[in-house]
Amino acid sequence: MKGILRIFKKKKPKWALVLMGGGSRGLAHIGILDVLQKNGLIPDIIVGTSMGAVIGGLFASGISPTKLKEIANDFNINNFIERPNLPILSKKSQINILDFLMLESYKSKLLKKLGLNREDKIEAYLRSLIGEICIEELPMKFACNAVDLISGKEIIFKKGKLYKALRATMSLPILFEPTSIDDMLLLDGGVLNNAPVGIARNLDAHKVILVDVHKDLKEVPTEEIKNTFQLLYRMVETMVDYKTEEKIKTADFVIRVDLEMDALDYSDPLGIVEAGENTANENINKIKSFVS
Repeated sequence: MKGILRIFKKKKPKWALVLMGGGSRGLAHIGILDVLQKNGLIPDIIVGTSMGAVIGGLFASGISPTKLKEIANDFNINNFIERPNLPILSKKSQINILDFLMLESYKSKLLKKLGLNREDKIEAYLRSLIGEICIEELPMKFACNAVDLISGKEIIFKKGKLYKALRATMSLPILFEPTSIDDMLLLDGGVLNNAPVGIARNLDAHKVILVDVHKDLKEVPTEEIKNTFQLLYRMVETMVDYKTEEKIKTADFVIRVDLEMDALDYSDPLGIVEAGENTANENINKIKSFVS
């Protein structure tokens, strides 16, 4: 009789943790994960984009929050940024940024064929951290997204080499070159979908918690956009912000970490992690009730 009762026992609903992109602000996810783990709250599913995918993917691969803090503290973005020589946009010489990024990527491919390629430093770094593990081999369900410039579609990584997927999802335009996988040319997933709640639901999540680290888009003085880099960076910020608020509303529970620093400000990584910890501790009772 007990065996029969076990068969019909209701399964506990699966819950997912969705980690938003946001550059340096995404380091707050480490603090969130640390507090959740200490309270025995391990998500069944982790979905992330951009920095959220990197933190979530490393955690899903077995790297502890303590180790993630060490990695964050030692991380220097200037060692990895690959700024291509952007052409000056003028009335006499107009160039489409999409075409430019594609040309840069195919130039890299040609150099590789000629044996003159430069090392993809960030990909090599990610590989050194997690090795050759595949997403489908992780101890928990994980997925991240990217944008394929060729098809113009969102690409969802649910299998394949984890380090490759993480490299693709963090290919922030202007800072990192797009990465090529098969016939795709991939950019940062956050550009198209910075709150991928829908991906978590498609992975059978019954409940979805979203960690919101986005910074509200504010009006900036004209003089602050004075060169091509700033112009394009502002363009990316605007694209990321578009529809983000609507996507946030689709989550069942939102943990909002208020951070005002720029996405490229890595001057106080442990301070950002601590902000995540503080927010998680403030909400821990609500989180426990939600996932129970």
